[in-house]
Amino acid sequence: MNMGSKAFASRTMKVSAVALASALALSACGGGGKGSGPEAGKEGSTKTATNPQDVSKLEKGGTLQLAVSGIGPDFNRFSANGNSADTADMLSPMYQASVFNYKADGTPVLNKDFMEDAKSETKNGQQVIKYTFNPKAKWNDGTPFDYKTLKNMAEVLSGKNPEYAVVTTAGYEDIEKVEQGSKPNEAIVTMKKGHDFYPWEDLFSDGSGEGMFHPAINSPEIFNKGFSKLHPEWMAGPYKLEKYDEAAKNVSMVPNDKWWGEKPILNKIIFRAMESTATIAAFKNGEVDTVNVANESRYKQAKGAANSEERRGQRLSVFGVVFNAKSDSPAKDLAVRKAIWQATDRKAMRDVRFKGLNWDETQPGSWMSMPFSPLYEDNMPVKYNAEEAGKTLEAAGYKKGSDGFYAKNGKKLTVTLTDFGQGDPMTAALDQTLQAQMKAAGIDMKLDVRGDNQFNDTMGKKNFQMIFMGYTVGSDPTSAPKQYYKSGGENISGTGTAEVDKMIKEQKLVPDAKERAKSANAIEKKAMEQYGMLPMWNGPIIGLYRKGLANFGPHLYESIDWTKVGFEQGSTHK
Repeated sequence: MNMGSKAFASRTMKVSAVALASALALSACGGGGKGSGPEAGKEGSTKTATNPQDVSKLEKGGTLQLAVSGIGPDFNRFSANGNSADTADMLSPMYQASVFNYKADGTPVLNKDFMEDAKSETKNGQQVIKYTFNPKAKWNDGTPFDYKTLKNMAEVLSGKNPEYAVVTTAGYEDIEKVEQGSKPNEAIVTMKKGHDFYPWEDLFSDGSGEGMFHPAINSPEIFNKGFSKLHPEWMAGPYKLEKYDEAAKNVSMVPNDKWWGEKPILNKIIFRAMESTATIAAFKNGEVDTVNVANESRYKQAKGAANSEERRGQRLSVFGVVFNAKSDSPAKDLAVRKAIWQATDRKAMRDVRFKGLNWDETQPGSWMSMPFSPLYEDNMPVKYNAEEAGKTLEAAGYKKGSDGFYAKNGKKLTVTLTDFGQGDPMTAALDQTLQAQMKAAGIDMKLDVRGDNQFNDTMGKKNFQMIFMGYTVGSDPTSAPKQYYKSGGENISGTGTAEVDKMIKEQKLVPDAKERAKSANAIEKKAMEQYGMLPMWNGPIIGLYRKGLANFGPHLYESIDWTKVGFEQGSTHK
């Protein structure tokens, strides 16, 4: 379902570009192949399409049914194994523990359900941030939100103990200490001297809600291996877990009687794990209330479904190919990765992806910012040139054989591309197009197409050579270089150099967003010379929604207020 990008520093991983059951939709400028798709809009639109309605106009009760491509096997969003958009989406109604929420443009807004105040100032040359928790705020097990919550998080996410498989330590590694203020619900966070962190609002915050975790999550054993099951006692939000059917991969939730904020409208929310190929039929049959129709084939299949309406908005993600430089395969060879980048006609791939959708966009040259952002720069180190790809391989000792493929030491250059969405025509079209491009350049590419529900497990085990996947894009690129490009566990591609690590360590973190972005872009330019993550597109998303569904839909960076999601009075739904 992927309800939208997160403004939080940690970018969440997404299953391949076409296997997303996303609630976002289209907003673009014309092009990308004319067809029977939607009217073109304006790329980079900052409009939301959530059918905003006052709660007084909503029916009390009702069930909202949503599809995700996978549920589990790890439910810790802060760990490398649990960091997926599907997990974030599914947890969101039950888990709203964040210092800040976000407006549609990414502007942070204090989350009054959890915080009375949060402010940053400089004292004796050090950045000091004071948090004052809402005294009503408690985890479901009754544990209060107080300085202990932040103190434990700062310790776990600091990177001091490498046994914690964290997504990113950005910001938390710069914390010197966390102390109690004048009372337990006040936390004083002091950053190390010379280690100010901006935007400081990203600390302990996430656009989907999961910005803080329970202080009981305080050992590598619990953090890394303790989330094979859901822990409702360690959550806090307007909904609570009713049932997790592990066999059926369904999660149902009901209003949380321990929630101190506004009471939610719906009686129940159900998340169902589904292959993308099953979601259109499920929508037509009333099994889910939203469905992604983001390519020509799906759009034609679903258009006109009863009791539905189309909603459109800008996708805030980057999709492309990520290489596993640590795999026992040719992908570990920098020259091979560079040649594949040079041999990839991204425009041709984009044309296949957008066919029939009246969409075109600036080809993304960064994983950190959207092309329409004032902070964006195109950081691509090479351009499409199949002839140059051959030269790169030949300089590395490869020779083209009579079969048209390059080989080295008698072994044919064969790489495997992993993708998700078995049976999906668009997945097949994209995979085969890239395969043909590689063949034209003398590179033998095998295809490994897996079920959508295998994505999380694949990423957790890093069981791939090359993989089609995506990341959410935040409104600020500050912490992205560390997550994407620093040597070590946070870097999915396994690339990294001492030079890039040094640049990340010295990265300029200042109050001015443009200055921070310059520093981040300089790092990405250098890091991309390792050819670990090839950006392809941001792309259109088009969603069909059950008529009357209110306060839910394409919302850019805006945090969802789950207490206001419901159905208009008189609408037809389960």
